[in-house]
Amino acid sequence: MRQTSFVVDDKTVKALEELKVTFGVTTNAAVIRRALALAKVAADNADSEHTITIVRKDKSEQKVLLSG
Repeated sequence: MRQTSFVVDDKTVKALEELKVTFGVTTNAAVIRRALALAKVAADNADSEHTITIVRKDKSEQKVLLSG
């Protein structure tokens, strides 16, 4: 297994901590694995313009451009 390391800013540290709770995991590596899995699902389901549609809890929709 390969190991990767990188430096993160305070905003990213905060996001990692919040996502640990959301995903129910305890490590940054687990957060990153889940986030990558979600990104793969998004990429696999994007339309020809690299856009996905998020349906929010209130049933409103938001278009998200994956490439940029």
